[in-house]
Amino acid sequence: MRLVWVGALLLLIASVASLISNRQTGRLIDESWTPASHVLSEPKLSELQRATPAYTAEIFARLPEPLRAKFASKMWEALELMIFRSLVLWHATPAFLIALVAGLLEGRWARANQKSLVKVHSPIRFSLALMGLGFMPVLALLWITAPIAVPATLLFFTLDAVGIISTSNLVVHAPTQF
Repeated sequence: MRLVWVGALLLLIASVASLISNRQTGRLIDESWTPASHVLSEPKLSELQRATPAYTAEIFARLPEPLRAKFASKMWEALELMIFRSLVLWHATPAFLIALVAGLLEGRWARANQKSLVKVHSPIRFSLALMGLGFMPVLALLWITAPIAVPATLLFFTLDAVGIISTSNLVVHAPTQF
């Protein structure tokens, strides 16, 4: 299991390094605005367009002067893209919470209707459910740092599906009933 987490961390670091070294990050920013309009409303999207450069400038202002001068030209667009994707993800968090509640309700319903079945705790499925819930933030971070244009709707559908299935399995295969 530790090897999986180490692999996820290395993939995240490689993704950030690829995003910073990529010279086409400006194109990725432009490609990220349009798919985000399918997820967020126009006023919220225009607010994020104004806030993203301000947040990027704030982060660069906190860096020491030698680092700022050395890395500003290379990292500005990459950091701007990561901040924009983070803000989009932050504004879509209620959708993930609704998915987790839906999984919880579905799992409770499935567990309550198991009266005729033998209630056997499945440690493997329980562990997989915990791992699925643990990988949701990793998937979100990989989307934030992805050096390619991945539509936000694809991320949201994936995270919602993983959240519903993992939460449901967590409830159904728990060692004790909640």
